[in-house]
Amino acid sequence: MQFPENTILDYFANNEMSLGTVVKVSGERLHVQGATPQISKISAKQVLASYGDAGKNPLNQLAALQLQILETMSEIDLLLLWEELQPQANQTIPLPEITKIYFPQAAPLQLSAMARKLIEDKLHFQRQGQEFLVRSLEGVTELESLLKQRSERAALKERQKAWLQDVLTGSKTIPVPVPEEMEQLVQHSQDYLLNGFNSDTINLLSAVNAKRPARETALKLLRMTDRLPEDADEFLLVNGIHAGFSKEVIKCAAELPELAEMPGEIQKRCDLTSEVTFSIDDEWTREIDDALSFRREGDRLLVGIHLAAPNCFVHKGDILDDAAVERPLSLYLPTTTVTMFPPDLSCRLASLEEGQLRPTMSFQVEFTPDGDISDWSFASAKIRVHRRLTYLEADRILGDSGDTLSSTLQELYRLAVILQTTREEAGGVNLNRPELKIMVHQGKISVTEENQETPSHYLVREFMILANHLAAKYALRHQIPVIYRAQDPPSEPVTTITRYDPLEFDQMVRKMKKTRLSTYPQPHAGLGLDLYTQVSSPIRRYADLVIQRQLAAHLENQKIPYTQEELFAVLDNVEKTGMQNRSLEREARRFWLLEYLRRECMNCTLDATIVRLDGSLVLAELNRFYERGVVMTRERLQPGEKIKVRILEINPGSGRLAMEIIPRQ
Repeated sequence: MQFPENTILDYFANNEMSLGTVVKVSGERLHVQGATPQISKISAKQVLASYGDAGKNPLNQLAALQLQILETMSEIDLLLLWEELQPQANQTIPLPEITKIYFPQAAPLQLSAMARKLIEDKLHFQRQGQEFLVRSLEGVTELESLLKQRSERAALKERQKAWLQDVLTGSKTIPVPVPEEMEQLVQHSQDYLLNGFNSDTINLLSAVNAKRPARETALKLLRMTDRLPEDADEFLLVNGIHAGFSKEVIKCAAELPELAEMPGEIQKRCDLTSEVTFSIDDEWTREIDDALSFRREGDRLLVGIHLAAPNCFVHKGDILDDAAVERPLSLYLPTTTVTMFPPDLSCRLASLEEGQLRPTMSFQVEFTPDGDISDWSFASAKIRVHRRLTYLEADRILGDSGDTLSSTLQELYRLAVILQTTREEAGGVNLNRPELKIMVHQGKISVTEENQETPSHYLVREFMILANHLAAKYALRHQIPVIYRAQDPPSEPVTTITRYDPLEFDQMVRKMKKTRLSTYPQPHAGLGLDLYTQVSSPIRRYADLVIQRQLAAHLENQKIPYTQEELFAVLDNVEKTGMQNRSLEREARRFWLLEYLRRECMNCTLDATIVRLDGSLVLAELNRFYERGVVMTRERLQPGEKIKVRILEINPGSGRLAMEIIPRQ
């Protein structure tokens, strides 16, 4: 049908009827203007009725027509019409046919009125193009129930929002009572905060206070209602780190079989259970992911470096793997430990526990008496750790003589010294800053220094570096796609720091280039090695597990799980998440250290070292605590200068530490 310009049309626009005048015809498209300046483009199929030429004053014509349509609509009893059409329930009927049932003639005016009346009704009729479905009595009843439920949910949300605002504002006596209909809101907030489960509640938490993150609002709600677990770490919760796992993940880990119950796995693994193997870790470590062994055969010195093999239990894309991707490294915080895997896996099945049969990826390295590597091999293996040592025990045994274990440790320490010397001769440097062990238990903070440079620490570190180096060599030799860790040479000469000095440490670190990921082997200048990857902590670092999978697949003649492109994509994503988590770890440690200083050292005289001058800003490091803050002074000081200070201001939440100089007597 042709519609010349200036014709008044009534047409279907989305889910409403519109009146307008044709202002332009462009092919099959009609440009129509209603009461507003806006132009709509429609097709002839959308037109319901034509009212002829609009004359010289289209707006007046449209307004008059609109009134006539409204008057005609008032004549229609829709409920009566629906009842009359029940014999045709659940059928679609053309609009003209419906209109004729009510009006003797389906003239344009009656069509326009009926169309609007039917569209307005959301209960008895449903529009389908230019036809309308007549709902049955059952359909209407069901829809009424649904609409009622929606209305009740909307009303509940409004009540929840009002209750939330009331709880979170003003001063209230804790615990705030929780009405029965608010229990679900509180429970969902708890699930969101503690386990990361999302629901519509998150939108409500955000709507209550748009300026505050939903997690902070949820945390305050749980505090006010006394629903926050006693052992909850608020720092973790606000930052979206969940110490717990979903029920499905926990169940999956609990149902995993021991290696001894996996005949296929046992048979394909090299049996190294006869090797006298020991682990060295902190006394509080539960994820033991490495162990060592040593034996002498004539002039041959055979060192075993055994790495835990969680790849035996966790496979690419399974539920445990997905959980690890979300938290790609274990976090060690003053208040708690957040493991990458559920404890059933990370602290039991995969952990190299004393006396237990465990799967490993093991390097057997042969040294000459002079400490040169003459040969080495790599295999999927099984071991049984004969003894678990702490660093303190290992250092004590190293100082003894006559004992088999002491001579073993002494020989390993001798080889470790040779390994480090070789790396340093190739340009490697050792830049380790002292670390503090900060623990919070029942509100009490303890701070102790951890000496990372004892012989046992030194020994373990060197053999883990060697294992990672050999893993990279194995991958290159067999053309296995892995991600290498590379570091370009420093901008200026850097030397190993034998005794920590904050200024010297800063100067050396600034010269070092950042480590980076590489899809092809490149030197790692800081370690003094021609190639390097990381596989030594697969229980604690997801990136190590991914590389381990690549190597294990080759060892066991299976398909390599990741292409080079997939590998880089996975590890690049994991690296970013890992950096964020390590940053949270540092923030948590700093928070609790500052809180300790606030509680214990506000009126104490403390030793500090000036580490940086930046205009009027003077930065100093507290000697025993290795923490930096601003010195409020007008004195002319020099980097490296030793001073005595007193804490002026400390704010753990913001990380602010301000000090003043105590005048020399």
